Amino acid sequence: MGGIIALLTDFGLSDSYVGVMRAVILSIFPAAHLVDLTHAIQPQHIRQAAIVLHDSYTYFPSGTVFLAVVDPGVGSARKPIAAAAGDYYFVAPDNGLLSYTLDALAIHNIVELDNPAYHLPGVSHTFHGRDIFAPAAGHLAAGVPLTALGTPMQAIRRLPPPRLDISSDAI
Repeated sequence: MGGIIALLTDFGLSDSYVGVMRAVILSIFPAAHLVDLTHAIQPQHIRQAAIVLHDSYTYFPSGTVFLAVVDPGVGSARKPIAAAAGDYYFVAPDNGLLSYTLDALAIHNIVELDNPAYHLPGVSHTFHGRDIFAPAAGHLAAGVPLTALGTPMQAIRRLPPPRLDISSDAI
């Protein structure tokens, strides 16, 4: 793997959340090359994040790990997941964020990130980006096999395709 991790969140940059996630990744894999795709997704706007990821991933080199955290369901029953698809890896909540990208790629494996050996100790109910997702991305970029991170899954949550409205004066 090339060690590139692309971060996409709705966190903004006015607090320490993005910096802390970056620090967790670098503590696991100091040679990681971190790319901030964007941290300006509208708060909790899963579809916007899904579209941005879909429109961006092809510009990254093979082996890039995409860490996408737009997670209004943090602390709920939604699952943290990681996928190997095409020539890339994706780490995100199972809330539809990966829908459009995984629909465009050949999926090799999807796992629920349920192996605590690859989490930070004492996982919080409100910051899975730091405690589950960032460690998973760091370990993947460092060469840990996807299958070591958790239990295989057959399906993930999907968003419906964006609706196209056409009228006489607008699309």
